[in-house]
Amino acid sequence: MQRYIFLGLCLLITASKLKAQEAKAVAYLQKAKKAYQSKKLGETQKYLDSALQVDNTYAKAYARRGLLKYELSEMDNALSDYGKAIALVERQSRNDYLFLAKLYYRRGATYHQKLLNKKALKDFNKALKFNPQYTQAYVARGVLRENKNNLKGALKDYSKAISTDTTFAMAYYNRGLVYYNLDKTAKALTDWAKALSINKKYVDVYLARAFAYQAREDYTMALQDYNQAIKYNVYSAEAYLNRGVVYQKLGKKNEACADWKQSIKVGGIEAQKYLDKYCK
Repeated sequence: MQRYIFLGLCLLITASKLKAQEAKAVAYLQKAKKAYQSKKLGETQKYLDSALQVDNTYAKAYARRGLLKYELSEMDNALSDYGKAIALVERQSRNDYLFLAKLYYRRGATYHQKLLNKKALKDFNKALKFNPQYTQAYVARGVLRENKNNLKGALKDYSKAISTDTTFAMAYYNRGLVYYNLDKTAKALTDWAKALSINKKYVDVYLARAFAYQAREDYTMALQDYNQAIKYNVYSAEAYLNRGVVYQKLGKKNEACADWKQSIKVGGIEAQKYLDKYCK
């Protein structure tokens, strides 16, 4: 009887120690989150490392450290941490579908950064399996399909993303690009207008729409959009370059040459050939 009591006490002590370790690891994770919000990345890593030293089965700490490593461009380390987090969650609590979806999405994004697109696609598919309403995963998979020239597949993914979140401007922008490449300019313009109604400072949308207007020789509308692009990003070499082309088409040589010079000043390269041809 005394032996059983002793064993019971040992189990209670062990359980108590485990709870204390878990609480300590959670505390380190909370400190890491606060440090991250303050953009103290060194402290963030220190607290995450401490959390995992206390509890090396803490999936959320691996996930958070993976995100940190991604932002520090340490992609291999990020992949390692995401892999550990996924393995732990699948072993410990496979029914935590939303967390698993986020982990697969983030690891897929990391694979994409390393140009390992087959692995990225596999992870995005997994993310959508665990969370069929994952807007960002649809967009990410759409980008992969678009890059493979699978425009119909990309269109389907962007449309699904929009159906899950009608305020996600990037989905409208990307779908607009696909429509434009499918020679459906009217639909592209509609999507880009929607994207700008959500985010009026979306420079890439202004550039895309301006180029579409420029291709149709609607230089007035193109000029308006290039002006907006420059308003929200004064360092856009592309905007200065193409606005210069529009000015040249409108017979405004001085304005064109000024824009091409500015394009070079902010880091552009292509503008030099226009300067050489039209501004001597």
